[in-house]
Amino acid sequence: MPQQAIANSTDATERNTPAPYLPFLTFQSALAALEHGIPKMLDRTIWPSQSGLVQSQILMAFRFLGLVDDRDRPTDVLRELVEEKDNRAGLITKLLNESYTALIDHDLTKMTPKMVDDEMERYHVTGETKRKAVSFFLRAAKFAGMPMHPLLSAMVRNTGPRKRRNKAPIISKISSIEEVESAQIPTNAKTVHLSNGTIVTVTIAGDPFTLPQDERGFVFELVDAIQAWTLAHPPDEEESEEPEE
Repeated sequence: MPQQAIANSTDATERNTPAPYLPFLTFQSALAALEHGIPKMLDRTIWPSQSGLVQSQILMAFRFLGLVDDRDRPTDVLRELVEEKDNRAGLITKLLNESYTALIDHDLTKMTPKMVDDEMERYHVTGETKRKAVSFFLRAAKFAGMPMHPLLSAMVRNTGPRKRRNKAPIISKISSIEEVESAQIPTNAKTVHLSNGTIVTVTIAGDPFTLPQDERGFVFELVDAIQAWTLAHPPDEEESEEPEE
């Protein structure tokens, strides 16, 4: 191992930098952004597509893992990680063993989720940040192929957009207004007539007030847009009259 890598192998409990708590996929994307060339010094502008918060989290992760020195200059370990893509899993294994020594010494195959959670506090993270740090560590360990207790493996498998998938049947399995009505789900519908004869109907099946905040906001923005269009384009008198029998 290069001398610089050895110098950075001290367990991170002895440093003040918190354990990485960004998504592991974001960490991988940050490495991919360096494949076109590693600057002499890393700064946030290397990842322009990320928010300022995520850029800071990437740099903190690099510092914690010894991928940059105390002046944010790339180490030999970072160069290996970027350049040796085929050996990245093995290099990640070394990184985890060197940066989480106190945790991994307990043997991941004999640790419960609570034990990992408790041990992660050694690495200067608490609360929600600690939960994300545990997720990063376990996903990195899974990527590296490190053996772990089945309960820990299940945590990695079960973290993801399960709630979104569970809500999909209302949209994906009910494809028409008739099916919505036959399913006996409370519905509300609004129809808009456009200039070329196109008819747009928006139907809400279910209770939007029980949705998560982001999905609830999307539904109400859609409702507001339909309402604003209706007020701005009232139907002509001819359109509003009932057809004669």
